[in-house]
Amino acid sequence: MCFAEWIKFVCLVSMITAVSLVAGPWDAIANDGPRMTQLPRLVWLASEVPRWKKIEGRIDWPKTYVNPFDPAEVTVDVVVTAPDGKTFLQPAFWMEDFVWRSMGRSRGGEWFYPQGRPFWMVRLTPTLPGTYHVRARVKDRDGTAESSVATFRCQDAPGHGFLRVAKSDPRFFAFDDGTPFFAIGQNLAFIGSNSQYFTLRGAIEAFTRLADNGANFLRIWTCCDDWAMCIEGRKSAWGRSWSWRPSWVDRPEYVPQPDFRQVPPFAHLAVNKVIRLTPEAVRPDPSHRVAVQPNTSYVWSLAVWADRMTEIRSRILGKEVVFSLGADEIKRWVVKEATLTSADDAWWLGPVEISLGQTGGARPEVYLAGMSLRDAATDRELLWETEIDRPLLGRYNSVDCFMLDQLVTAAEEKGIYLQLCLLTRDLYMSRLRDPASEVYRAAIEDAKRTFRYAVARWGYSPTVAAWEYWNEIDPGLPTDRFYEELGQYLEEIDPYRHLRTTSTWGPSPKDCRHPRLDIAEVHYYLRPQDRQRIRDEVAAVLDRTAFLREHAPQKPVLIGEFGLADDQWREDAQMSQDTQLLHFHNSLWASLVSGGSGTVMFWWWDRLDRMNAYPHYLPLARFAEVIPFTRKPLQPGVWRDEAEGIRILGLVAEDCGYYWIVRDRGTWLSHLRGEPSPENASAKVHLRGLKPGHYQATWWDTWKGLKTAQVPVDIPADGREIQLETPAFTHDISVQIEKKP
Repeated sequence: MCFAEWIKFVCLVSMITAVSLVAGPWDAIANDGPRMTQLPRLVWLASEVPRWKKIEGRIDWPKTYVNPFDPAEVTVDVVVTAPDGKTFLQPAFWMEDFVWRSMGRSRGGEWFYPQGRPFWMVRLTPTLPGTYHVRARVKDRDGTAESSVATFRCQDAPGHGFLRVAKSDPRFFAFDDGTPFFAIGQNLAFIGSNSQYFTLRGAIEAFTRLADNGANFLRIWTCCDDWAMCIEGRKSAWGRSWSWRPSWVDRPEYVPQPDFRQVPPFAHLAVNKVIRLTPEAVRPDPSHRVAVQPNTSYVWSLAVWADRMTEIRSRILGKEVVFSLGADEIKRWVVKEATLTSADDAWWLGPVEISLGQTGGARPEVYLAGMSLRDAATDRELLWETEIDRPLLGRYNSVDCFMLDQLVTAAEEKGIYLQLCLLTRDLYMSRLRDPASEVYRAAIEDAKRTFRYAVARWGYSPTVAAWEYWNEIDPGLPTDRFYEELGQYLEEIDPYRHLRTTSTWGPSPKDCRHPRLDIAEVHYYLRPQDRQRIRDEVAAVLDRTAFLREHAPQKPVLIGEFGLADDQWREDAQMSQDTQLLHFHNSLWASLVSGGSGTVMFWWWDRLDRMNAYPHYLPLARFAEVIPFTRKPLQPGVWRDEAEGIRILGLVAEDCGYYWIVRDRGTWLSHLRGEPSPENASAKVHLRGLKPGHYQATWWDTWKGLKTAQVPVDIPADGREIQLETPAFTHDISVQIEKKP
């Protein structure tokens, strides 16, 4: 290196050092690329927030993008410096807000109407009291731009924090502050705006009933394709996933490729698929019923190509609209627009029809590339589902995202923790056959993009207990690379490090063991063909918990779906006959003391709601509160007392034990086999696992959640088993035995 080059090098190093000293701690995270002259502006919606609570900020940024959800086109993050000086990155997200009204099913159901213009938003949950310094950072193909520092203050406040694998006992859950957590709950998977049993309003009302009865955990699907809430998947006005026969055709070669990049409603039109218009009307049918506002102006647009002059007739908002194509609009793509005003009593869009007008001579060739209905005041699109050949990956359903916002907020208010099943399985499964292939790599990148958005929008919330990748993917697929790379990516971008899990349609030991899956999960339905091997619902819970513990001895484990089913996996027709919900009750109690990390998560949520199953959670929740999960080295045990015809399930440490006692004839399947119903009587039971000493036994009524009796218990120096006489009970009873101080 010559002397002149050495001087240049020293000057460059000095400049870099000076810039880094001036920039401050938020630039500890690398920032590549040229700087843009325009700067974003970060504005917090509050100046102070309690610890463990959400704070939101709006990021004003003037540029527009074809797909703001695509991080390859634009990424918006905030760089956060916490009060302890540590710096982390939190992704921001593109926000399309709505007004929501629950009209009731008789008036059309859930009404979601676009509110204002979209914008960039960030959500954070401060975990330390003090002042936070935050900058917004935008990166796109033109370079990088950063906002000035915007601060907020976190006030100290009580709270448990986020859900973790317990440090003291990794078989169970605990919060950041060490408080143990046992998951008590069920599935409430399909939530829809209109067509499902649970609308958004109904689901939130169920949250209240669950929480009032001690439940604290729900498994929610955000991957329902087009039959319920789905963040990424098919929501199309041109057909449904179960009968997918869309109206479009390949664009003829002599019809030029449309280019409407400068026309916002059609900026991302498909270029190779079009709809050929005929005198027979085309009738789009969105999966989300389209809300409108009374007495409001809308812009109705069609992107069309025709080979001769013609008329296009349309019907929308109850009005007839005719577009004429003149001589200067032939053989080129044009946008035809009209401004309409909705009726004074309009709340729903109603039918939409498009057809060719009557013409003499040969019928013209007319192709439709897109249609749009926009609020004239806000430019918000109402007919986003009519986009032809809309990509299924990489653009997120704004109404469904808004619905999930409401569910997360309701869960926060009620103290319910959510396992969000995020990815639409059928968009991935066929691409995961060869880990060395390009399509496999692309599937990983698609999943990363979706999870980046999920982390940005819902990752702030401590009530989001876990990300679940898929519902019931093929367990035979070579998914290890997928879980490894996606898990590593989440460790990089999720500052709150939510737990990760997945599920398969059959038992998957390799998934239970995978080091980047924090929770091992299995699904099981007790069907008639299984009942030769599995005696009843209690045995089914024990069998599946044993499988999980065999393959995941040092992880939290959950039976993520459970229930009685027929041999075609449908709801067992005899389930409704169980008016006491005995099978539900027994399954919950068996899972409490089986060594798992939560109750079985029942699948038939509509049946449970119709039969008001929620009060069954409360007695179990009260008993669970006295079990020292993570605080004592609890070990599960199961044994029979043949003379009494009972089974005993227990979680036992040397100085405490928590037992559930159930009669063999006290199960629902024993009733179906025609066995005599048990009598209300006491029983003499042998309880194991406690060391010698002086104890107190507290008996619990498992149906009322009440303590019924307390008796002293002495275990002699040479004893490891005690015999107790129970109070009178019919089906089951529980007992808490703890050493006296």
